[in-house]
Amino acid sequence: MVNQQNSNKEFDFKTLFRSGILGVNPYSPGKPIEEVQRELGLTDIIKLASNEDPQGPHPEVIKAIEVAAQDINRYPDGSSYQLSNRLAEHLNVDPSMVLLGNGSNELLNMIVRGLISPGENMVFAHPSFVVYGLAAAIHFECGRAIPLDKNDRHDLPAMAGAVDDKTKLLMICNPNNPTGTYNTTKEVEDLLQSIPSRVIVVLDEAYFEYAYADDYPDGIELLKKYPNLVVARTFSKIHALAGLRVGYAVGHSELITQLQKTREPFNVNTLAQAAALAALNLPEMVKERSLRNKTEGAWLAEQLTRLGFQVVPSQGNFLFVRHAMAASEMCEKLLKKGVIIRPMNSFGLGDGALRITIGVKEENQKCVLALESILEDFTG
Repeated sequence: MVNQQNSNKEFDFKTLFRSGILGVNPYSPGKPIEEVQRELGLTDIIKLASNEDPQGPHPEVIKAIEVAAQDINRYPDGSSYQLSNRLAEHLNVDPSMVLLGNGSNELLNMIVRGLISPGENMVFAHPSFVVYGLAAAIHFECGRAIPLDKNDRHDLPAMAGAVDDKTKLLMICNPNNPTGTYNTTKEVEDLLQSIPSRVIVVLDEAYFEYAYADDYPDGIELLKKYPNLVVARTFSKIHALAGLRVGYAVGHSELITQLQKTREPFNVNTLAQAAALAALNLPEMVKERSLRNKTEGAWLAEQLTRLGFQVVPSQGNFLFVRHAMAASEMCEKLLKKGVIIRPMNSFGLGDGALRITIGVKEENQKCVLALESILEDFTG
């Protein structure tokens, strides 16, 4: 029986948690379309806030999901056997080198959870994908955040310099989220050669399929030379499966075998496995979407520059921009015009920085027209 006297006492549950958890702000996603519709009563809304591919899944993928939906009374294939093997064939690696996750977020957390022990640390860039800092803070407060260089790129020599005898992990987001900048093949290899081979380097290539620079590295190729490398990619972006959450990591088979032990049972659901399998059979779609993104991104960058934005060159499906108007004010005004973009406050940046996803032509045009209207009277 519950002691009534004790149950009535006020109890501070925060005393139960480690300081790393108490100091973390929950991940803040982009505002969903439905929320804006409810708040403002708008129907014509475009969302350019969360780096989703604007064209949606291919019809063949939808068809595969519909077929797989007939069996959702059954648990998924816990080993994702078909997807693992098809993905290994697609990447020309052994299936034992593939680890699947509920989005690449889960994989990153699995790697941190599996490798970091009390007193050890991990190195990553700031600003970069916020999950690195969240995972590091929650897991033994083990993060070492190294500022980007003056060109908003990973400062790889400084990151290498932050590695010590307690460093277990080093994270590189390439292209970087939220800046869209990238590090070259030579720069990544220089880093890999300058740090101890016992340090696992995670190359997060969530936007791999959008990158077009000649000297942009292919992490799978680098794996042949550097066994301490792990490459993380996702079906959430160019394959447009963000709502199903399926990502994958590729690394040395002995490393992946141990990481498999940290995977939650049935972590990749039945529909996600079917959709990803179908998506792997659509290489022409990937090429078309990559080209569309490059063309539309160039047009949008030109228009934003004309409107007074500082635009950082991007290899992703988004643009990182700065403006004299406060980002919070600009986003609020855009919301009223049915355009959702992302202020960068949650990434720890100042109130003049924004990230704008590259949409299809009509969406980009609407965004530019809305910005023109907002900035007509701005004299910052």
